[in-house]
Amino acid sequence: MTLEAALLRPSLFRPVFKPVFDALLARLQQRRRREQRRGGEAAMRDAIRELLLPQPDERRIEARLALARASGVSAHDIRLAEAMLARHRETREATRGKTHRSRRRHTLH
Repeated sequence: MTLEAALLRPSLFRPVFKPVFDALLARLQQRRRREQRRGGEAAMRDAIRELLLPQPDERRIEARLALARASGVSAHDIRLAEAMLARHRETREATRGKTHRSRRRHTLH
């Protein structure tokens, strides 16, 4: 049984201890939100770090951004990472098929 369920179970002493229980529950929820936000910030850092690699994995980045968005990370940070991802996709489309082998060799005279 979770702590919340144990604290919310009806009992004879509930009216006496309700303020204490409410305070405990508030602290537990506060801690859970803080840990969730830290996880989202770590996901955001991972997404931006991945975007800075030469060949980033777009699906992994999208998953990290979704996790960060769900955990309540700053909207500015999410917009920044999404703009970086969009820029990467534009660059990838513009350079598709342009490898060093496809260029014509110039001979020296």
